[in-house]
Amino acid sequence: ILVFLLHDPLLSNPTRQQEICGRWAHNGLNEFFAQGEKEKELSLPVSPLCDTQTTKTADSQIGFLQFVVRPAYVLLGDIVPKVKEELLPIIDENLEYWETLKRRESFQKKQEQLK
Repeated sequence: ILVFLLHDPLLSNPTRQQEICGRWAHNGLNEFFAQGEKEKELSLPVSPLCDTQTTKTADSQIGFLQFVVRPAYVLLGDIVPKVKEELLPIIDENLEYWETLKRRESFQKKQEQLK
């Protein structure tokens, strides 16, 4: 289980410091967006998280962290206590980063609407 999680870039990325986590989150979304563009070219329905017009980066990362990554690492932390001690705090920091970014973007949007 540990080898899988640590070597799976999607699941292990949020266990890295925010600068690296953020960069790879954007890289992953760029791959999804390229897929979405190809789906549009082929007149196919655009897959979830693959549409640049509707996908919000912060929302996508918050959901991913809350519903996929964190539960997986909580379970792993029950088996390997060092994961709970060392990796869960980093995951929580990254989650807080994306939530703060979402609040900031929402505030800016409201400010623009008031103009």
